[in-house]
Amino acid sequence: MNVFKKPRKPSVKLRQLEAILRRLNTNHPRRKDVEEDFFKARAGYKGEQQLDYDLSFLRDHEFLILSDLRLPHKGKHFQLDSLLISPYFFLHIDAKHLSGKIDIDHTIGQMERTKLNYEVNVYSDPTLQIRRHELQLREWMQVNKHPLLPFESLVVFTHPNAYVKISDGHPHMRRIIKNALLIERITNLQQKYRRPVFSHKDLQKICRQLIKQHTPPWEDLLSKYRINPGDILTGVICPECRVAPMIRIHSKWLCNNASCNFANNKCHLEALSDYALIFGSSITNPQLRKFLHIPSVYTANRILTSLNYLYAGDGPHRVYHLPLE
Repeated sequence: MNVFKKPRKPSVKLRQLEAILRRLNTNHPRRKDVEEDFFKARAGYKGEQQLDYDLSFLRDHEFLILSDLRLPHKGKHFQLDSLLISPYFFLHIDAKHLSGKIDIDHTIGQMERTKLNYEVNVYSDPTLQIRRHELQLREWMQVNKHPLLPFESLVVFTHPNAYVKISDGHPHMRRIIKNALLIERITNLQQKYRRPVFSHKDLQKICRQLIKQHTPPWEDLLSKYRINPGDILTGVICPECRVAPMIRIHSKWLCNNASCNFANNKCHLEALSDYALIFGSSITNPQLRKFLHIPSVYTANRILTSLNYLYAGDGPHRVYHLPLE
């Protein structure tokens, strides 16, 4: 039986872009740039979801499946779309959800994508990335005192309208497939590797360590897109009509839209998630009051303490840690 030990969720980057768009004026001059990156990130997530669907058809072999891992390596991090671990071998799968004509030329280390409108996008040969990640994961295993084991990598194109052409003589041609061949290729690997390297107990230990060392990424996207923090809409957004800010009355949030009047006591949770995604995971009582439009120090403190966030410091200088995932 195959088990998703770390199920797929939208990436922090995708959620960051979504949070900014939710709180950025539709006429803002930088909104188009954010939208373009949001659509790219969302397409990538769709590809990863398609990959998970294909993996659900695996039979007659036990894999532990970890999705979207970001692991430390020599002061930096590397990211894996999907990692399948078994007693026999590890398999890393990198999903590409691109449509159009895809040309991969190993002689110059390049991949070109030509869309229906003849627009051309240029990327690196994806096998360069999976080979680098393979090396990084091997080194991670050594640093964490795990024995080496057979390791395989695949680039899987998940979009139904992707026409993939690979240059003659590509040394890693067999690592590049469409998702329709995924189960067949994994079955071939199962036939290739028949000697167990790990016990199931060892696998569970490695799996727990991988999940423990997973570090969600956060990037200062406001700086990247040159958006003034003051341009970000503050306040609690009504989940029903999307009007902001909601007003807090008697421990409940009341929509300020007379034609809505939605009320709930948990509406600040999405707002705090937006804050963490846009401004970072640290927040103080004054920052919370300003963002949620709460005048009372005591009300803000009750909200923070009720959520059991980790914190450092005391009094007005106490800093709370908002979770990104």
